[in-house]
Parts: sequence; C-alpha cells; structure tokens
Amino acid sequence: MGIKVELAQIRSYPGDVYKNYKKHLEIIETTAADCVIFPELSLTGYIIKDLTYEIYKDAEEATRKIAEKVNKCAVFGTIKEVRKGILRNSAAVIINGKLDYIYKFYLPTYGLFEERRYFQRGDPLKDLKIFEYRDLKFGVVICEDAWHPEPIEALSLMGADAIFIPSASPMRKLRENLAIEESWDSLLKAHSLMNTVWTVFTNVVGSQEEEYFWGGSRVVSPLGDVKLKLKLFYEDRGVVEITENELLRARFFSSYRDHIREFHSILDKL
Repeated sequence: MGIKVELAQIRSYPGDVYKNYKKHLEIIETTAADCVIFPELSLTGYIIKDLTYEIYKDAEEATRKIAEKVNKCAVFGTIKEVRKGILRNSAAVIINGKLDYIYKFYLPTYGLFEERRYFQRGDPLKDLKIFEYRDLKFGVVICEDAWHPEPIEALSLMGADAIFIPSASPMRKLRENLAIEESWDSLLKAHSLMNTVWTVFTNVVGSQEEEYFWGGSRVVSPLGDVKLKLKLFYEDRGVVEITENELLRARFFSSYRDHIREFHSILDKL
C-alpha cells in the first residue's frame, strides 16, 4: 500500500485569483487521490509582474479559504507576505486543513525571469521543512530550486521520501524536440537516483502574456523510472501511487547512505 498523488497540470490565468481559486477547488473536491500537487504560483499566475503588488492579499485570502476545504493534502503555488511589504514566491502545503508554507530559495532573475524584483528568497536555515501525511514524509521545492543540488539533497537527508516540485517552466528554443523537457527529465532522474527519493514535478501549461508553458508534468521513482507523464501543451490530470518498494530497492543497493560532510565544508569556502 502507498499514497496516491494527483498531478494537477493546469493553466493559470495571470492576475485572476478568483478564477484560479475556483479551478483549484474543483480539482480538490473531485480528486480521488490522497494529495493533489498544483504548479508554481498556480493561484496567481506566473507572469504577473507589477500585478504582484495588487493581488497578493487576494491570494492570501484565497489560500486560507482553500485550506478550510482540504480534508486530505494539497500543495499549490501562491504569494505570502512574510513581513509588511515583503513577499515570497510560496507553496502552500495543507494537511487536514492545517496550512503551512514553503518558500522558494533560488529566484531566477535572468532572461525572461524577474523574480528578485518582486520576491525575497527563503532562508534555508529556517525554511527547510519535512511534512508527513499517511506515513509519507515529503519535502517541497519550487522550480528553480531543483536546478541546484542542495535543496533536494538536504531534504532527503532530513528524511524526505518524496519531493514535490511545483513549477512554471516556459518553452525555450524548439529544436527537433522540446529541449527544456529533456533537461527536466534528466534533472528529475538524477535527483531521484542520487537521493533515492520520488520526484513529483507539476508544471504550468498554456499561455501567459508573451510566454507559453509546456506542461509535461511527471513522476520519477527512486530507481529513475518515469511512472507517470502528463500531456504536453494541454491541461491534464493524473494519479500515481507512491509506494515504499522502490525506496527500499533503491536504498538497499545505493551508496546514498554514505554522506561525506567534509565536501560541503570545502564547497562553503570556495
């Protein structure tokens, strides 16, 4: 037996918190899964620029209202004001009606990304958290955090058996195939294999202003197997069961347990 997780690959409407809120509720109320994972900033839309300052209070209110409706587990993207006027790109984590937040650590501010203009990054010493639901211990990282080794490695060493990754990954140059999809596929498999964890990647889909998000959400087992893959370019939903069998097989035959802390001491001085 395991825990059933649903990936809710949705199109979010930039700045329309109410419309996005209704879509979240519809999915939460109709899911047969134990936990539903939505994309990054799913409640607000990703490309909102200065609208951030106009809608963050609406997002916080909608987040609280959703929490009141969740009698299982849900993770979705929102904005949190952590101090007066200090906002963070956040993931709301709701377990049996109890609301908590995870904050994005690495804020991309290159190319089309402008996150550090609007958000404060999370503090790893304070904001790394492990959650537990129905015997599954999991951590949450947000999109760009998965492009760095430390957040997922730290969460796995803290006890996470699964990592949920709400994301807003747009299309980049389209060659014979979707290059960014290949990159994400490689990242997820590497994280799963090296850290012996399930990785659950839920990406935005559809257009937002001048950008287009490709979807392609997926789940990778600790053995590096893709257990679920959702459609490209379309809204989609899918459920996968996370069991401990793959965890045991991966950890029995892995050197993951042999962690040499001195490497981090060296890296800290470089």
